[in-house]
Amino acid sequence: MSGQRVTRRNKSSPSNLKLPDMKRMSENKQRIVENSKFHELFDDCELINSMFGLKETKRRNSLFRERAMRTISLTPGKLASLRGSVMGSLNMVEPAKELDMDHVYVGFFDFLWAYTFIGPCSYYLWKKGTLMLRLRDYLSSNGYITPAPCDYESMCATLLLEQTQAIHYYARTNPDSERGNVAGFYFANFPYVDENCEYRVADLFAVEIDLDTKKFVDGKLDDLVLNASETMILLWFNTIAAQHVKLHSTANWGLNLDETLEDVNPFFRRNSVVTVMYNFFGYTCFNRFMRIWADEGMVSEGWANEDKPFVQCVNHGIEDNVWQHSQIKELVKYSDFIHFVVSVRAIFMSEFAKCKHMFPGTDGEAMFVGTVLHSLDHTLMDWNMVDPLWLDVDDPRFGKMAEVGRVVKAGFVSDVPGLYFHKRFKGSGHPFYETVYAKAAKINKKLADHMDTCIIK
Repeated sequence: MSGQRVTRRNKSSPSNLKLPDMKRMSENKQRIVENSKFHELFDDCELINSMFGLKETKRRNSLFRERAMRTISLTPGKLASLRGSVMGSLNMVEPAKELDMDHVYVGFFDFLWAYTFIGPCSYYLWKKGTLMLRLRDYLSSNGYITPAPCDYESMCATLLLEQTQAIHYYARTNPDSERGNVAGFYFANFPYVDENCEYRVADLFAVEIDLDTKKFVDGKLDDLVLNASETMILLWFNTIAAQHVKLHSTANWGLNLDETLEDVNPFFRRNSVVTVMYNFFGYTCFNRFMRIWADEGMVSEGWANEDKPFVQCVNHGIEDNVWQHSQIKELVKYSDFIHFVVSVRAIFMSEFAKCKHMFPGTDGEAMFVGTVLHSLDHTLMDWNMVDPLWLDVDDPRFGKMAEVGRVVKAGFVSDVPGLYFHKRFKGSGHPFYETVYAKAAKINKKLADHMDTCIIK
């Protein structure tokens, strides 16, 4: 069952190394500009041509990361030096080359506990969700019900401003521009699945939105001009296939399954077990369900073939790592999510620096990503995509991605029901999580109430 998974003490474990360095913003800007040259549609793009005028604010982020740097050992307290010398310690010098979503070893009893108390709850969620999806799709297709209308122009803006895809913001019109207050979001080397259910990589996917009206302005995929419905499909698919998995992968550097934590910080250790197991469920197990969904008629046969197009998109997203994105601070006034995350990250890092002894071997930045950022991305995915039927499975170019997008929204985005253990910052009883929550709630209580202490969806 363990496969290639090893403990984080093992020198061959990716998360024994430091968290991979973020790729330079300047490199991604250059990649966007270079890729745009292959397609005439981008020749007159005002935002791409002005991209190198953005200011980079690195000093404060560097300070945060330094404070949140992990300790050298996974063992807490006085046992650290002894066990570290015997069982191995963490590499504090060399960063991993890339992220990795499923590589941390879990002991048999932890594995059994998760399968017993988490597995059935997760299974119930997706079975119930997909059953309701099939029923509603049938009723809608036969005219018995009519889904609520969708404002596709607003949805495109929401999926960019109120989820982690905001990191793809790179340019904005000048204050005196005739086009108004328009922001550009750019995805270079964009993975997607075509109408034949085959994995593809576009040179550049670009979306422009009006920040004042929060409406879709323009969308392009290489040489294709996109409407708002098509753009929404691509944004949603990118969220579930290539963007969100970066959060799952990063979280592996923000946990600790060492058994010595059972006496010192059992709540954190259990959170770590849950996160590792959910990464296993999400990466290794998820694609196996494609066969079931294809047999039930919810997705096309191509999703279940041996080429595994969904897995290829997931791997593309993971291997691409994370690009620097300090520029999103320019969007704080236009997004509740960005305002909250930027503010709470500072709180989280400050409190983590004070409580670092409680979380040996844990990278604070990765822990923030695997708790606050991951849970809010899920919550907002659920709130934003109100109805999975908004995703047009009959779209001639992008309908295949809409199929999987519907299934994920219906069965894998909401909170998992029936869990007996506590999973929120709020009410955890743990001094670190409670302190962060109390301060976060003063910024936005609605979002703070949905911060999870582990990856559990």
